[in-house]
This record gives sequence, C-alpha cells and structure tokens, in this order.
Amino acid sequence: MAKHKVSMRDIAKECNVSVATVSYVLNHSENEKIGHDTCLKITEAATRLHYKPRDSVKKRKSNQVGVVINFKDNDSAGKRMCYYDLASKISVRMKELGFETLVMETKDPEKDMAATSRHNFNAFFLIDIDDKIADKITQNYYVPILFLNCNIHDSLFCKIYPDYKDAIRKAKAMLSTNSPILVMEDICNEDLKNQIIGGFPPHDVFINTSSSSLRLFLQNHRQEKAIVLGDILGLETELYINRQDLVVVSNLDETNLLLPDTKRIYFPNRKVADIAVQTLQKMFSLDYGKAGEENRILVSCELD
Repeated sequence: MAKHKVSMRDIAKECNVSVATVSYVLNHSENEKIGHDTCLKITEAATRLHYKPRDSVKKRKSNQVGVVINFKDNDSAGKRMCYYDLASKISVRMKELGFETLVMETKDPEKDMAATSRHNFNAFFLIDIDDKIADKITQNYYVPILFLNCNIHDSLFCKIYPDYKDAIRKAKAMLSTNSPILVMEDICNEDLKNQIIGGFPPHDVFINTSSSSLRLFLQNHRQEKAIVLGDILGLETELYINRQDLVVVSNLDETNLLLPDTKRIYFPNRKVADIAVQTLQKMFSLDYGKAGEENRILVSCELD
C-alpha cells in the first residue's frame, strides 16, 4: 500500500488554519502578517508529519489571478450575462491593485483548472462550482481560492454568496404572501440551489435552461405572485405577471432593464466583487480574523 504523501492541506487541517496560511509560512513569504505562534505551530506540524514540498510549490508567482466560470451545456444567455458581469467587476477591482485577471469559462472545472498550473496564479475566484468537484480541485492548490455564488463544505476555503434566504423572506413580505412562485436560473452548485428552492413546492418553481419554456410556466401561473432571481428573467416575467405581484432580485447595475414600477431587491455584482476582492486582500495579508476562520460570507441584499 502506497504511503500517503503529506500535503499542505493535511497541515492546514492539523493546525486548523487555511491552506493559504500554510503556504505563506512554508514558502517563507516576507510580505504577509503571520503571528509567531502560528508560524511555530505550522512549522512543527510540517516537521512532525514529514512534509516535503512539491517542486511546483516553489515556483515564483506572477501578478495574475484567475476567474473560473462554470457553465452547463443548457445554461441560458441570462445566466451567462450575470456571471460574466461579475467576472468583469472582479477584473476591474484587481487591476486597480496591480493584478492581471484571466477569465476562463469551463464545463469541466477539474480538468481545466489542472491546465492552468503553468500560469502560477496568485489566487483563484471560482464561480458556481459544485461541492463534489470543488473537493477534487482543492486537493492540489496552495494559493487562496474564493468560491463565489456557491456553497462548499470544506472549511479551509472561503465561500461568498448572496443571502438568498433573507432576500426571499423580504420578497414574500413585499408581496404579502407566503406562497409565491419562484423563477430562477439553473445553478451548478446543488447545495446553494437546494437552499433557494427548499421553501417552495416543486410545482411552483421554474428553473430556467435553454430547453425550458418560461412563457408556458408563466401562462399557467398568471394569477399568482412571483419572485424572480435575475434581471433577464425579470424582464420576461413582466410580460405575464402584474408588476404589483412581482419582485425581481437583481444583480446588474443596468437599472433601465426593468420597468420603473417593478419592485426590486438588489444583490449587485459590484458588491459581491468588492467583498471578494477585499477578502482576498485580507487573505494575502493573513489578516482576516473571524471571516477567515468561518470561511463563509453571506452578502446582504439591498432594498429598492
């Protein structure tokens, strides 16, 4: 039986710190703020576990970060627009900090992430990655990884996503009903999808794909009140549902897309991008306190 080779991930679990923290300590980074006790604990664990660094870990990093967007074959144009808008806002913020951003679209995150190893990225933002695939990806990376618009169960990596449960509660209050229909784009991350649809009967939920018919669903629910996640879906729903019976959860800054009297709740992509980049800066400096320990950041909604 082959002997397990100790990884930075093993040391991170042993010391209850992030993989990024272990990487900074073992690579003797001079630009990071790391407590003396933490350094000693990591160094001791690495020695005790007989850790040996891989050659790839020693390579000098460039001023590049990667944004990886995960799509399915039947994803709609509206979902693609939303995710690329988020990637664009991250890119703008990272450019202000002196980083070049490479945006990658993928349908096979594990395979395509492996192909990026030659770029020596400083960090990754992964958008809408499923938990099972995320677990495989994180086995081989020792730089900060932030998971956006998805929830994964690995406590060593940071997850940032909108607080949809709170938004749905607020939308129900705005509509004065506990039983609206729900219209949303498909989501690769099953955990987050289940969080969103968990409070709705299956027949009251429409998940948009390129092969589904939103028009038919809305024609069958004309007299009902609706919560819609996404600007483009909201634009189409306005044609069938009375606007006083409609709340759209919006991600885009283009406020003229929807009619002026359509009620809205906002999760602006610019806000998600700002939080993600600020969190990455804290991770670079190892000054992220409780947020780094809990590794889950819920983005609060903004009311119209």
